[in-house]
Amino acid sequence: MRRYLRVAAALAASSLTLPSAVDDAAPSAQMSGPAEPRASRQVIGGWFGNWHSPQTVRARMSDGRGVLTDVAIFAWDFAGRSNPVCALTFHSGCVPASARRPYQSTELARSWSYMNGPLRWASHIDLDSSRARQLASVLKNGKRRDALTDKLARWTVELGADGLDLDWENFAFNDGQGTWRSTRPAFVATVRQLAAKLHDRDKLLSVTVPAGSRPFAADGSPRVGSGYTVYDWGAIADSIDRLNLMTYDYSWDKPGPIGPDPWAAAVARSAVAQMGSDNADKIMAGVPLYGKSWPTPGPGGQAAVGRCPASWRPGSVTPVFSVTVSQARDIAAARGISPRFDKASGEYTYRYSERRSGSYRVAVGSGKKKRIERRSRTCSVSRTVWFSAGRSLNTRARMAADEGIGGVFIWSLASTDAAMYRRYAALIRSMRSSVG
Repeated sequence: MRRYLRVAAALAASSLTLPSAVDDAAPSAQMSGPAEPRASRQVIGGWFGNWHSPQTVRARMSDGRGVLTDVAIFAWDFAGRSNPVCALTFHSGCVPASARRPYQSTELARSWSYMNGPLRWASHIDLDSSRARQLASVLKNGKRRDALTDKLARWTVELGADGLDLDWENFAFNDGQGTWRSTRPAFVATVRQLAAKLHDRDKLLSVTVPAGSRPFAADGSPRVGSGYTVYDWGAIADSIDRLNLMTYDYSWDKPGPIGPDPWAAAVARSAVAQMGSDNADKIMAGVPLYGKSWPTPGPGGQAAVGRCPASWRPGSVTPVFSVTVSQARDIAAARGISPRFDKASGEYTYRYSERRSGSYRVAVGSGKKKRIERRSRTCSVSRTVWFSAGRSLNTRARMAADEGIGGVFIWSLASTDAAMYRRYAALIRSMRSSVG
C-alpha cells in the first residue's frame, strides 16, 4: 500500500505547483470536450539516456520543475549471461565490479542528483542485438533468474530509486518471433517475482513494451501484447505498477508518421482491454519527441527530383536515420522549407533534396555497333522527414485522458523545453476546470 501512496503524493504535489505562465501557442483546439477525472492527476514523465550529459539533465529538469511527476534514466544494461546487470557509464561501458559503488557510474551520480522531486526510475535495458536470446536464456533458468531479480531489487534500493523500469526489447526485435512462446512464461514469472521483491522493499516496478501496428484482431478482440505476445500485458497487470507503451516507431522501413495519434489511442484501448479497467491508471502512452529522415522511395532506392535522365540511379543511398526535433527543424530551415502539420497523425512532415552521384544508361553507336553505356552524373534526390514535436505532448495527454489511462511518458526528456511544459500545464488546468 505504501508504494501507491508514494505515487499519489507525487501526483498531488505536481498538481499544486503547475506554472501559471502560458505560451502564446497554448493548445486551445485540444481543450474541448469532457475529460476523465483522472486527467487532473495525470502522470507526465520520460526518460534520459545514459549518454545525455549531467548538464542536459540538469537543464531539462529545471524546465520541467513543478510539472514532471516521473523521470527515468538508463542506469543498467544486460551485458551478457556473466554480467546481467552492468552499471552504465556516459560512454556505455560498464562500471568495474570492484568500484566502491558498482551500481552507479560517476556521471549517473551527478545526473541522479539533478533528478530530485519527481519519482525517480532506474531503467535496466536489453537493446544490444549482439546479445539476442541471452537474456531469455537467463530468465528460463530458475537459479539465474533468482540471481538477476535479487540483484536488480538490491541495486534499486542502493541507488535510492523509487522504482525499477525494465526495457527489454531484444525479445521483440532480435530474438525472433519463434522464441516468444517459450520466453513468454519465463518473462511473466520473472516480472511477478521481481515485483514481489521490489514491493517488499517499498519500491515500484515499471515495464516498457513495444506497441504493435495492429493492436486489435479482425474480430475486434485485443491482440496479446498488441501483437508482441511475448510480453503478455494481461498476465503481468496485477503485479506491475506501470506499463509504458512505446507508441512510437510506427513507421520503420518507409516514410510515415512516428507515432500517429489514432494508432496510439487504439494501442491504449487494447492495453485497457487486456489489463482491465482497474489497472488503467498504470498505463502510460509514449510520446515521441524525435523524427526520422527516409530516402523517398523511387527507382534505385531513392526518387530523383528535378532534371535528371529517367534511367539515372543513385550510386548509393543513405538509409533512414533518426533526427532530434531541433535537427529536423534545422534541416528544413536551412532549405527554406516550412514543415507541414499533418492533422491525421498529429505530426510534422516535409521533403528536401540533396545532391547524389550516380549513373544513367545511354545508347552509343548505331546498327550492329550500338551498345549501352553507363555514364556518371550527379542529380538531386529526395528525402522525406516526419517528426513529432512539442505539440504532440498535448495531443497525447488529451488522448490519455480520453482513454482513461494514467498518463504519458516522453522519449526523450532531452528534447523538452520550458515552453512545452507551460503548454502542457495550461492543458491540464483546462481539463481540471472541465471536470469541476
